[in-house]
Amino acid sequence: MLSDAQFALIARQAKRRIGLALKPERLAVIDARLAPLARREGCACAGELIQATQERCDDLLWDAIVDALVDPSTNFFRDRDAWRALRDHGIANILRGRAANARLRIWSAGCATGQEPFSLAILLDELREEGQGATAEIIATDVSARLIDKASAGIFSQFEVQRGLSVRRMIARFERIGDMWRVNDRVRAAVRFDAHNLLHEPAGMGPFDLVLCRNVLSGMDDEDRKATLERLAGSLAEDGMLMLGAEEDAADVTDAFSRTNETGLFLRNAYWRKAA
Repeated sequence: MLSDAQFALIARQAKRRIGLALKPERLAVIDARLAPLARREGCACAGELIQATQERCDDLLWDAIVDALVDPSTNFFRDRDAWRALRDHGIANILRGRAANARLRIWSAGCATGQEPFSLAILLDELREEGQGATAEIIATDVSARLIDKASAGIFSQFEVQRGLSVRRMIARFERIGDMWRVNDRVRAAVRFDAHNLLHEPAGMGPFDLVLCRNVLSGMDDEDRKATLERLAGSLAEDGMLMLGAEEDAADVTDAFSRTNETGLFLRNAYWRKAA
């Protein structure tokens, strides 16, 4: 088991590198997540792995340690009320301010293993089939190269596709490959994956009509949460929209956003200007 001093060292590195605020009560979880990496590095346990960082002075090892702590938990159409609100109100609201043939630009920030951006691509595809949607460019990013590699493959287990997908959607948008399911070519082509650290400015990426950053901010402290939200606001069009997790808020953190009447949806305040 990790010592208190080792936990404190990990916590400092995680906050500095990716803004992850670790809590001491998660010590057992942290220990378990680091165990596979420890074995790969020839260490008997997570404690030995952290000791190795002092002996090797290897920054890449710290990158791997922090990467192993990134929570991959996600599923398709997570929080159905929020996705219903996005479908019935959010996208319609965005389209009202766009030309009839507009191509939406959307950013899925902190996309983990890809279920969120693929859910969005499926939703937009369904809306287009109903004559209600628009074409879109979806950029999906995560701080973890490990998770981005899995996401970009678009291949999911039976357990993963059953978490949030109806049989109808599975049949219409996925192909069976042995015991796995792969997102079909049309849905995969709608999403571009890349690595990005939310502690950094998304230089050259915006402006976006819609940004999804769901269940990411809850892992940050107040300082990093506010700064991240304002970076997201700076990447949005003036009338752009932000979608957060069901338990997350933006309007009580920064005046860059105001609440809507819909679950998880926030409008960028047009009067807000990012400080230079």
